[in-house]
Amino acid sequence: MHVALLPGDSQEWTQPALRTLQADDGELLLRDVPAGRYAVQVYQDLDGNGRLDRSPRGLPLEPVGFSGNPSLLRGKPKPAQCLFVHGEADSELGIRLQSRRK
Repeated sequence: MHVALLPGDSQEWTQPALRTLQADDGELLLRDVPAGRYAVQVYQDLDGNGRLDRSPRGLPLEPVGFSGNPSLLRGKPKPAQCLFVHGEADSELGIRLQSRRK
């Protein structure tokens, strides 16, 4: 599992992430995140190549999810469609991984 935390004003997921994290289980913890607006992308790297594989049309080929759990029917959402507000206390996000068949 890979997670990327982007600032809320990011226009694209290709912008540098504030934080990235990898883990072998389903629980990923980002520590010491200041209060603010953010977007999160999570994906499962099934082939272990370190990146989210995509079809020629740009659709994710591996399980992927975003904060807010938007549908992928219209393609990958923009970070602005996945915003959440993190306050001073811990924030817990439940992100549903979605996948398309190759």
